[in-house]
Amino acid sequence: MVKSLLEKIAMDRRSFVAIASMGALISSSASAAASTDDARAVSALLTEYQASWNAGDAARMFRLATDDIHWVNIVGMHWQGKAQAELAHRAYLETMFRGVPLTLEEVESIMPLGADALIVVARWNIGAFTPPDGQAVPPSKDRMSLVLHRTSAGLRIAHGANVQINQAVQQFDPAKGTPPA
Repeated sequence: MVKSLLEKIAMDRRSFVAIASMGALISSSASAAASTDDARAVSALLTEYQASWNAGDAARMFRLATDDIHWVNIVGMHWQGKAQAELAHRAYLETMFRGVPLTLEEVESIMPLGADALIVVARWNIGAFTPPDGQAVPPSKDRMSLVLHRTSAGLRIAHGANVQINQAVQQFDPAKGTPPA
């Protein structure tokens, strides 16, 4: 399912780019309504994700996922399928993330890809924790990219990837006009 969804996303993205380059074909009011609906649905999903994390409830969290979800965690582990992703999250939520708060700071972008998917980038605040290597990690900000699939039950996470933001190097972002030294 993920492979066919990603193939469709690639096709829909090419169509989206072609349409966008020809000019707006949808009225701004219809476009704004769709964006508002998407924003509300994304907000509801992320609110539930945050609540399930803070409750330490991996089963609740992965009710938000497709059965064939792919998840890449903050240190590059790649979990495939709901059972594997839920198992890994459960293990960490019951140990190093037990009681560690997660708070949504901002939804940075929502990009629709056809009728079936959205790409979302969200920024989170996460409390301090100690991973299995024993090296304490102070509170930080993370950036999460999600591919969300529209289903009859609402949005579901088809792919997630989480990256810890390195604050010390943000000042050297070439895309923001501050090239590296």
